[in-house]
Amino acid sequence: MSVKERVVFLDRAALGGDDLPIPGFDHNWSEYPATEAADLVPRLFWATTAITHACPIDANTIGQLHKLTRIVVTGPAVVDAAACEAHGIAVRHLPVSDAPGQALIGLLEALVDEARQ
Repeated sequence: MSVKERVVFLDRAALGGDDLPIPGFDHNWSEYPATEAADLVPRLFWATTAITHACPIDANTIGQLHKLTRIVVTGPAVVDAAACEAHGIAVRHLPVSDAPGQALIGLLEALVDEARQ
């Protein structure tokens, strides 16, 4: 039995208006046009996957997110890599693509598949 992924896109508006394909894994999806620092922990508290374009995620925030297993960075966001490593959180950067939405979902599906093997 697979676990339902909880994916939270913190600043969806930064990726542009293209529709995102629906991921092929069991999930709940939440997205916000933008996220202020004070809203990071409440929005990510139950998340297994965070997607950020420009929202920084620091060690203090990471220390409060016990379900988070991966962060996908789609832009210039600064993520505390040492804190992620200490908490077993994988950090991946989205490669530059002409179809970023499709590339994002492809990366998410690969990361989830990898974690389930």
